Amino acid sequence: MKNNRYGAGWAFLWAALLTTLVGAEEVGYFADNGFGKPLATLHHPSGEYYQGSTYLAYQGPHEDAYVCAYNHLTKKWTGPLLAGVSPMGKTPDPTDNGEVDNHGKPAMMVDGQGYLHVVFGGHGGNALLGTNLLGTPAGIGRGGKLIHLVSERPEDITAWRVLDNISPFGTYPQFVQMEGGAIYLFYRHGTHQSDWVYQKSGDQGRTFAAPVAVLKHQKSAGSEVHDAWYAWFGKGLGDTVTATYMYHPCAYPGHSKARQNVYYMKMNAADGSWENVLGESCEVPITKEAADRKTRLFDSGADRCNHGTCRMDGEGHPHVLFRYKGGQVRYTRWTGRAWTDPVAVISDGEEKGQDGDLVVESPTRVRAMLMRTKGGQHEVGWWSTVDGGQHWEQEAPLFSRPGGGLDIGALIEQGSGRGLVVVSEGRVPEHLYRKMYLLGEKGPVGREAAEASLIQPQLERLRREGARAVPAAKGKAGKEGVEEDD
Repeated sequence: MKNNRYGAGWAFLWAALLTTLVGAEEVGYFADNGFGKPLATLHHPSGEYYQGSTYLAYQGPHEDAYVCAYNHLTKKWTGPLLAGVSPMGKTPDPTDNGEVDNHGKPAMMVDGQGYLHVVFGGHGGNALLGTNLLGTPAGIGRGGKLIHLVSERPEDITAWRVLDNISPFGTYPQFVQMEGGAIYLFYRHGTHQSDWVYQKSGDQGRTFAAPVAVLKHQKSAGSEVHDAWYAWFGKGLGDTVTATYMYHPCAYPGHSKARQNVYYMKMNAADGSWENVLGESCEVPITKEAADRKTRLFDSGADRCNHGTCRMDGEGHPHVLFRYKGGQVRYTRWTGRAWTDPVAVISDGEEKGQDGDLVVESPTRVRAMLMRTKGGQHEVGWWSTVDGGQHWEQEAPLFSRPGGGLDIGALIEQGSGRGLVVVSEGRVPEHLYRKMYLLGEKGPVGREAAEASLIQPQLERLRREGARAVPAAKGKAGKEGVEEDD
């Protein structure tokens, strides 16, 4: 798939010029062409380690999908290269955050044969794509099309082709790959008022079965509010898949950003059955009433909760992170008898700007990779507990920057001790391009400035035009594309 948005030659010319000007100067970022909100924990994995290299995917200019690779032996980068063109992109790139949808960020994985897969570009589709039988009625989707790309060759990011084998209506794509080779693609089948579903592949992603609904959307009894959800799916112990999710009371008009409660259940992949933490059967797609009765682990009342991540320990017990109220990350785990009281991982009063993922080393030893804001400084690093989450200690930050915020993805699959996580810069005053960082155990994995600096032609154009960005917090009222979490 070739870049038909703008001439790629500009990037190569600029790289050649920059090499002459700065030589082999190294910078902490691997690319500066992330765009809008380039990645999020909800779109995952955003990277995977395979056969000595870490492969990364993120949202670049025009909301297109870009892929990059880092070889840990040679310490050389390849890319970023354009993998696929988003139907939601605008030309030229906006400088107003309210004009960027941001729901089409990519998820990527490497299959058992070494081929790379990227899914991106969707936010509910439109009537031209057909009828959405599992969600938002045709004609009122937010746009785009969920697209599945596969690399032409194993371990090679230079050429891609489209596989037309998934629903076009999806958003928030999430890959889960099982030890036996089965691949599950989870996503929301449309905009807010839609089921969350999965499609399963038994042939390395070359074909997928029809969508299977997991979380049910429906109008609440005697109300104009529609039951909707935000969900995070991940690999469980053995042949299982975990699901943690939050309830979203959705209404139009009068739409709100309310997110309530935290829920958990798991799928037995052998037969597709679902059960709660007690082992009781759960019929899917699960309704709000059944979810409250059988799978709710935390009742937030009127307080806002938001999605986090879930990982299992060696005993098959889930450990859950979620964001509470203004964005404070809280942790709970299943002891085998009960859920522990949720505890704030960072308890110093800094309640905003927190997100991340976790690694479970044992039932009581856990490390959380978190970003947080403190006193105008934005940090990413490990927090650890050795007593099952009662107390947490901060380790030395891996990355820190003043002002502008950060975005963080889920932990890189198979990435421990190599590339751990990808983060991007937040707001800058003039534009929506973002520097992208791969963090390892010692901090950012560096790159020559000439290779990492790609957007100078676009910045020069903006300077000539005198363009200024609307602050990223500003958006169009009532537009689903402007959300606190995405």
